[in-house]
Amino acid sequence: MSFEPTPNAISSGLRRFTPAMLAARDQADAFKGVPRRSGKPFRYLAAFQEAEPYLGLPPHSYKFIAWLVKQTMPHDWEEGSRPICWPSAARQAEFLRISLARVKVLNRALYEAGIFVMRDSPTGKRYGRRDPDKRIIEAYGFDLSPLACRYDEFIRLAAEAKAEREEMKGLRRRATCARRAVWQIGETLTTLEALPPEWPLFAAETAELVALIRPTERPDELALIVHGLESRRIQAEAWLREATPPVETSPKGLENEPHIISTNLCFNPKDTVIAAGESGPGGTGNPLSSPTALATETEDEGLRESVDFKPFERVKKLHPGELLELAPRLAAHVDQRYPDWRDIVDAGGICLRLELGVSESLWGEACRIVGRQLAVVILAVVSTKPTEHFTRGAGGYFAAMVKRAQSGELHLDRSLWKLRRDRWDRPATIRAPARAPVRPWA
Repeated sequence: MSFEPTPNAISSGLRRFTPAMLAARDQADAFKGVPRRSGKPFRYLAAFQEAEPYLGLPPHSYKFIAWLVKQTMPHDWEEGSRPICWPSAARQAEFLRISLARVKVLNRALYEAGIFVMRDSPTGKRYGRRDPDKRIIEAYGFDLSPLACRYDEFIRLAAEAKAEREEMKGLRRRATCARRAVWQIGETLTTLEALPPEWPLFAAETAELVALIRPTERPDELALIVHGLESRRIQAEAWLREATPPVETSPKGLENEPHIISTNLCFNPKDTVIAAGESGPGGTGNPLSSPTALATETEDEGLRESVDFKPFERVKKLHPGELLELAPRLAAHVDQRYPDWRDIVDAGGICLRLELGVSESLWGEACRIVGRQLAVVILAVVSTKPTEHFTRGAGGYFAAMVKRAQSGELHLDRSLWKLRRDRWDRPATIRAPARAPVRPWA
């Protein structure tokens, strides 16, 4: 007697197979086990964990598979055996804290994705038995053989995903550099009163490209956006060259005499202010006339060529995320979700520097003296001060702090600790306590 299914046939309650499920079962049937004493289920699980975000699996997938793998033994993956475990649907629902209906949906989704194969008993029940040596005699349930079969595939997927992340990160960095260059050139052209008539449309198109960066998730699509931004940077640089007079590259003077360009910071009346701790709204007198300051100025009118102060050990350990928390004006110019010091130095040396009125020559000299990382930390501390705190501008205040750093008189770690205390309402203390304040990025 034969059975021919009809459209009105009553469901038998048996599992309905799809081509993907049949392919997964064939793959599992071909698995004969690994050689003796080489079964490493947690290595297969680790490979699956790395690839799981890119497999399009439903929630709870990794948690469920890890739970199943822990129910197997290493010798279950070896020749002559099969890695099968048999938890009931009720036990799964209890462990995953989901309904029985959701358990069935998850089981079928992982079966169709080829993560495991479901071995059914004649009665439809899941059960298994082991001998005194803990080897499986009979088992019906979840066959995890596909994890071993697809081990190389999982490793490849994780490696490709990592390479794609690095490519996206590089493209985003290029986009940031191009965007900042266009913005900086626009500011310069505005200062020179040489903005071309087509600049408003040019700036609007650039802004549209920048708005597309964050939602873009494919490297090829992001590469097109970066190409557009870089071409606009080249156009903006061409306009800047047309607006500025040519620079004579051959210096004048005697042919055989050296031409020395001084790189010392110039503390002129337009820039000079009093460094932290010596001036402020409530300060009195002119600290530059104090014996220490006069001695320092007499000894060195500019900044010394060699740096003899001790590095800021505590500042060197500063986390970039903490600096952005302490200096919101700097954070406003960093558009990376997880920035590193290179991103922060770029943002500080271009955007925040211009915002505070620090000249390019002053910034370059500060980087030469204390290094780029410490220079941006000092600039970030300056950005936290209110405008009324400065006597003659933020640029002069920054120059004075750099000069104090070179002479060893700048206690930058204390400034940072004060910012931490003000930010997170910690008790006022100079000493670094053993229990540091809780930071949101840790």
